[in-house]
Amino acid sequence: MKGNKITILLLFFFGVCEAQYYPDAGRIASLTENADFSDSGGSNLSFAFDGNINTFWESEAVLPVNYILEPNLNNLTAYLHEDFTDRYHDAIDYNLDTKTAINEKQPDAMFRLSIPMKSPTRLFLCSVKLCMTDTVKIFIETTHNFNLLIHLLPTDSYQLKLIKLIDYKDITTISMVSRSPFDLFEMAALTDFPQVYIEADFHKNMEIGQIFTRHMCGNNVMKSEILVSSDHKKWRKIIDLQPQAIAMLPIVLETPVMARYLRVVHTLDLSEYGKAMVWELKVYDRFGPYGKAEQMAVNTTTMHDRIGVNGFWGWGFNTYADNIPSMQGADKYQKIGNLARSYHNLNWDIIKPGDKANYDLMATKGTNVNDWLNWDREYLTWKKAGFLIDACIQFQQITVADTLWKRPYDNAYQYGFEFANHFGNKLQLIDIVEVGNEPWDYPAGFYNQVLSGMAAGIKDTRSKIKVFPAAFQATFKASEKYEYDNYIGSKLDANSLKNLDGLNGHFYSHTFDEQGNRISVSPEDPRSELLGIRNLSKFRDVNSPNKPLIITEFGYDSDGGGESCDHQECVTENQQAAWGLRAALLLLRNNADAVYWYFFANENRNSVLHSRSGLCSSVDKTFIPKKSFMVFAEFQQLLGDCVLSKILSEEPDHYCYLFENLSDNTKYAVIWTINNNDPSVKSGITYSFPTEAIGINYLDDETGWLLISKPKREQEFFVNGFPTVIRLK
Repeated sequence: MKGNKITILLLFFFGVCEAQYYPDAGRIASLTENADFSDSGGSNLSFAFDGNINTFWESEAVLPVNYILEPNLNNLTAYLHEDFTDRYHDAIDYNLDTKTAINEKQPDAMFRLSIPMKSPTRLFLCSVKLCMTDTVKIFIETTHNFNLLIHLLPTDSYQLKLIKLIDYKDITTISMVSRSPFDLFEMAALTDFPQVYIEADFHKNMEIGQIFTRHMCGNNVMKSEILVSSDHKKWRKIIDLQPQAIAMLPIVLETPVMARYLRVVHTLDLSEYGKAMVWELKVYDRFGPYGKAEQMAVNTTTMHDRIGVNGFWGWGFNTYADNIPSMQGADKYQKIGNLARSYHNLNWDIIKPGDKANYDLMATKGTNVNDWLNWDREYLTWKKAGFLIDACIQFQQITVADTLWKRPYDNAYQYGFEFANHFGNKLQLIDIVEVGNEPWDYPAGFYNQVLSGMAAGIKDTRSKIKVFPAAFQATFKASEKYEYDNYIGSKLDANSLKNLDGLNGHFYSHTFDEQGNRISVSPEDPRSELLGIRNLSKFRDVNSPNKPLIITEFGYDSDGGGESCDHQECVTENQQAAWGLRAALLLLRNNADAVYWYFFANENRNSVLHSRSGLCSSVDKTFIPKKSFMVFAEFQQLLGDCVLSKILSEEPDHYCYLFENLSDNTKYAVIWTINNNDPSVKSGITYSFPTEAIGINYLDDETGWLLISKPKREQEFFVNGFPTVIRLK
């Protein structure tokens, strides 16, 4: 009986431990998630902080009425003499229902109210509500002239009239004149363009270093800005915003500030019923939503086996790889690294889930869908080139709808079992299977069934194939920043992780500029989405510790190879090469186990996102190698047998990493400068290396190794944005 109790307790303990899963393990919470909120007036305040970029807070319409009721906007009384405000209090009391009678006849037989300013003043507009039995004329007097503003008739009684005064400066007096007595219910004025705001209170001073805001408004918003305060009395502006920017904008402050309160302030024009909006606001410390870089883990895998390339059947020649001339297909791209990823379309193999692929018959009959297709022949050529092959099984709602999966788990299990049995156990061609590429358009919960089934089917073959999920990120939940849902915490669960050998992500160095345009930036830029590797790495460490993390897509679009790049994410050919290699090194430094460049070559179509991301030009330009191809190949020739062993420095103006060849103990430092401009521009630097620097190799030219005449640890030399290799003694 005692033994049974122990067994039960152990089962309970391990069951509880096994069930622990932290879906938000990689996510960094915004300071707004624990803040209190207020506004200048409006509706749906919570929508500005609800984690959904598609909902919004909307301000009240300041004009024509609401500003009158707000002393901070209607501050006319501050510009009037005290004896006037005392005598005519009911006419300037922010209340449209109280009134002052103007019933004293003047010597000229007129009834008149003069409203003198303390000093010449600029009023942007004024509002009046009168009751009259005769015409009332309103005049304005400035230091330069005297003008009739408006005639009000008895039919205008009880109506609020808005009078724009923006063209008048140095106003000294406003007068109302009539031949009969009249009642003034209210006189109000704006002395500036009206402002509306939302405000976050963090309860105490907090470091503010990065702000993400979606604040898209109409053209009635003249300007937008962010203010901060520590005491709610003194406010200071920290950034101007583009009011009409559509995207969720990342803002990185040059110097972080300490503040308790933060406001997003919109300045409106004088349009009646004009409003402003804030769709989402997130606030972080200096490290932003991606967090601080973690310590680099020990990894003894060489660069040859950590860097690879994305390819496709036929490598752009539209024929089998074994028909491609030597050094034009798989063997050409093997210079980039030993890893190759194939986009393997599910609907090239089977008509619908549940069908058999009949891979054993491909040599004579093709697959069930394509009678010409023999994957064995294609992958055998890749394998002979020296590649470890990652087969990414592609399917999405748009290509293989959820309604076609009659029994999602079982259908996926069958496909996975058949695939792994053939390409793993029988031919040993495939090393990794990804269950999907970017299947983010399926209904909630559906992908998890397919993933679990296909992973189980592969594992049950007992092949050596490693199973990875599709690409996900761990930084932002669904709708927090992206229109699509690729948040790993909502797509995977503890059960689906059981049969996985690691995790997978896609990271491109994109961000949004001040105008709301998506652009590409250097990988070190704190706005870069490539830094989402940090969140995914943390998620892996918590939920799948010690399992590999592979980044199966990263890269840049550029011109080069005789093809232009014209879309807004494009960079120069030099930037693609320099930033691309640096992006690979940053991903590896942030504990990615392997990275795959997207794409092997440009697509032969118009310049659109990813169509110019190739290491070579398209088939139309005969696959001419771009600068990026040459730089990656040169890097691998020099350091392919080395491991990334240490971070020597990561400073705002330069990075430097240490590489070691564990076979012969040679050491190299790789150093580069950081800017968002031309990476070929060299600048002088003095650097102290771990040991004497004896040689230098610039990857962006063909000079090869240059000996350093006076080897020493501290060296003065020129370096640029291309990683420069320094050989150490």
